[in-house]
Amino acid sequence: MHRWAGFILLSILLLASCDRNTLMHTYQPVKGNCWDRTDTLTFNLPTLSTDDNYSVIVGLRVTNSFPYETLIMEVEQNYQNPMGHRVDTIRYRLADESGDFTEKGINYFQYETRGLPLELKKGQSGEIRIRHLMHREILPGIMDVGIHVIR
Repeated sequence: MHRWAGFILLSILLLASCDRNTLMHTYQPVKGNCWDRTDTLTFNLPTLSTDDNYSVIVGLRVTNSFPYETLIMEVEQNYQNPMGHRVDTIRYRLADESGDFTEKGINYFQYETRGLPLELKKGQSGEIRIRHLMHREILPGIMDVGIHVIR
């Protein structure tokens, strides 16, 4: 009896966690919580089985040691079969004029940008590369950078 109850509960949890609108949702840690301008983060997209339109949302996890109000990033999309290339610049405001972070948190703040358009064809694969475009070579306080690709 207990085994069946556990099996049913596990099945419900697994089915509830599936999201058919999400193609990919992943983060990569930034080495030493300091994002070097030469460190480009690469996210490989899976090969698609159907044509569809998506949005790419860039996620950030920062600490209160991030020294600026705004972060500027380049998001480069490269695809094969057929070839495609797109480069976007994102200027994302993390703090207000007084230096207070706009998201709630104590030492850790999480942000997500607005979605960038992404049109993918059946059989197409590719990658998304993200790097910062700030004047400072090394940005302290950046813990993780990620992407959320949704329909």
